Amino acid sequence: MSQTPKAIGSTSNAITLEIEQRPAVVVPKSYPNGFVIDWHFHRYHQLVCASSGVMAVETENDLWLIPPQRAVWVPAYQKHMVYMYGDAEMKNLYLHQDIDLDLPSESCVLNISAMLREIINHLSESAEQAAQDTFSQPYRNLIQVVLDQLKVAPQASVNIPVPSDKRLVPICEAILQDPASNQSLKEWAELANVSSRTLSRMFRSDLGMSFIDYRQQARLFSALKLLANNQPVTTVALSCGFSSLSAFNQLFKLNFGVTPGKFFSAPLLTA
Repeated sequence: MSQTPKAIGSTSNAITLEIEQRPAVVVPKSYPNGFVIDWHFHRYHQLVCASSGVMAVETENDLWLIPPQRAVWVPAYQKHMVYMYGDAEMKNLYLHQDIDLDLPSESCVLNISAMLREIINHLSESAEQAAQDTFSQPYRNLIQVVLDQLKVAPQASVNIPVPSDKRLVPICEAILQDPASNQSLKEWAELANVSSRTLSRMFRSDLGMSFIDYRQQARLFSALKLLANNQPVTTVALSCGFSSLSAFNQLFKLNFGVTPGKFFSAPLLTA
């Protein structure tokens, strides 16, 4: 968080001009594996939708993972970074900041309905026509459907909280770097020069979850990145520190509603 975020409309002033003239703009983008979009913010709302690959959006408080059938809601002026895992295709839906939206004031992951997915694809493929139809009733009706779908889109827990307590930062970074490690709470407490009880309280008060739950989230987070790169499910389970394939499948389904093998088989945004 040491860098000062910059305000950007997208990658060009043209997008800023478009969103000032229209209530919604969809911009498709492609990025190579490992690409990072540095800290920045927009003067308008953004829905970051993954078409392929997996992306992560980091805000001041959370690290959000975006699998292909989900999207991250980023309100206007919310500082964020974007990381690409695998060659990534995304659709960015930009919404004018003055639109009255009954959506969270902080970033969150949303499950995207088939209807919203198709509308985003349509707006992306017919951007030139949309510019001409900005004030037409059919276009306004379409945008209203987008807003209605966003309001009822269920949130998904695909995030890892970012610690504000400086004592937790190196511990959390180490867990994210090596989620398969079985280093215990007691061992981490000794390294941090605090008692196990104190460290346990720090996790709960600062991150809102226990040490075990945080490590579990880190393992699931890492697993999604590996699955996005077509790694075998068994390899992913063992690489991320799960005791067995069945344990991985059970926890994965508990969190995401489907098994790892089926997670990326849902209809996607067309790239």
